[in-house]
Amino acid sequence: MGLLPCKSRSEDPPRDNLNTLEAAVEASELTLHENSPHAGQVSPAETEKTLHVGEISGPLVLSEFEVIRRVQALPHDTTPIILTFGPHDLDNPRNWGKARKWYITCFVSMLNVLTCLCAGGYSSGSPFYKEEFHISSTMATAGLSTYILGFAFGPMLLAPLSEHYGRNPAYIWSWLLLVILQVPAALAPNMSTLVGVRFLQGFFGSAPLTNTGGTIADLWERDYSGAPMAIYGLSSTLGPPLALPLTGYLAQAKGWRWLFWFFMAVLGGAWVILALTLPETRHPIILKQKTHRLKSQLSALGHKSASCIQTPPDKGLGHLFKVTLTRPIRFLFTEPITYATALYNGLIYGLVFLFNESFPLVFGHLHRFTHAQTSLTFLGLCVGSLLASFFHPIQEHHYLRVRTPESRLWLSLPACFLLPISLFWFAGCSSANVPFILPILASVLFGAGIFVVVLGVLNFVLDAYGPYTASSLAGVILVRNVVGAVFPLFAERMYEHMGYRWAGVLLGFLALLFCAVPFLFYYWGVEIRKRSPWASANAEMGSGDVVE
Repeated sequence: MGLLPCKSRSEDPPRDNLNTLEAAVEASELTLHENSPHAGQVSPAETEKTLHVGEISGPLVLSEFEVIRRVQALPHDTTPIILTFGPHDLDNPRNWGKARKWYITCFVSMLNVLTCLCAGGYSSGSPFYKEEFHISSTMATAGLSTYILGFAFGPMLLAPLSEHYGRNPAYIWSWLLLVILQVPAALAPNMSTLVGVRFLQGFFGSAPLTNTGGTIADLWERDYSGAPMAIYGLSSTLGPPLALPLTGYLAQAKGWRWLFWFFMAVLGGAWVILALTLPETRHPIILKQKTHRLKSQLSALGHKSASCIQTPPDKGLGHLFKVTLTRPIRFLFTEPITYATALYNGLIYGLVFLFNESFPLVFGHLHRFTHAQTSLTFLGLCVGSLLASFFHPIQEHHYLRVRTPESRLWLSLPACFLLPISLFWFAGCSSANVPFILPILASVLFGAGIFVVVLGVLNFVLDAYGPYTASSLAGVILVRNVVGAVFPLFAERMYEHMGYRWAGVLLGFLALLFCAVPFLFYYWGVEIRKRSPWASANAEMGSGDVVE
């Protein structure tokens, strides 16, 4: 189904004048045919007769205009009514103007970049942590690992809170805490304090991981969410490698404490814009607010049947926590799509962190780059992701022709081989005798492969599970971030014991081995989905929308 056209506000009856609104509804051709027991237009007398014989047993689901018309036609009716969005309802985020939807999409994706900036930018201070606190490289890396560990567990709390209270409160309050937590990090008297604060930063900084995909689902119908999801995917792959070039020279010139003052200024500025400009997009929250407003307006005009208007069903925060904490684990161990994508995603992100740890060794130790100069070499990964994003329209064109979850992986089939090729290339160039530009070019291929593969797998899971996507992705994200937290702790030791080249070759063979996963899902995904009760239920619903 295409995106419904949005009427301009001049075409809608003014909401602040309810009498004018009712008159407009009277003159309109709106009917209750979608919710009435009879097809076609139903007169008030016929509806009264139907109600008396009790043919309507459950609550009616009506739009705002339909509710007003029904209240006028049946002033003494007590049938429960639940409010839904009308076809051109401007309260529905999917009917907002394109400029507004793109602003929200880009802004929440930028939050994802910023929380990755806070994660990866920490590494720019690694030499200075070791010098000031007299600690090992592994202990210096612990601040990065605990932040990523916070990424793994933060969504367990923030996801149900965002579903129950709305996306805006989850964004605003968690982001404010992330800003405040930069102060104890900047003033940390020892490494233990810094490591503990970093876990809390990652925990509250995980809000974009939890909310951004849901915000995009709120704004865009599934068949039209390809480009917005590409922006989100780009923010996920662009953020980590962009952090070091942005912070490398600052740490070298001002010291590591200035990193956190810098993070506080940037994140604080983003929080002000977030609080002032970002609207609520979660549909049940908007409908709840809309229900209270309409009910109050109708009651003020003396319509007694307004008391029959009910808020959307809510199973409560306790139920949401139960689902959030148990279903992802159940999916992770019983759903083949979930555990295969979790394993694949975990490996990919493990490779990313291990690969990132090789840059200071290859460019710092072999090519004698300064710490700040080494940080600039990560720009190759950024360039690769940006170049790959230009090929996304080709992938989207293929999907719109086929429209199956498996078609989301079409471009990932050739792109997955970019990962082993780039790792073998980088390993072969890990020598002081090789020009430094050659391993940087290898990293461009790696960045391109990561973008295409991660986005393809993410979209495949979204399409396969539909309403159950949140549970599946929670399991995937948990594994991905636990792996991301552990791998950096032994990366430097692995490179030193195996040698730069052989360690790179090992990563290349691991990446080559897992190239089978996209092919497995592309060619046998239909059969795998049939064996999953959750994916089968989504297929039977026939909905491409993602509902958390």
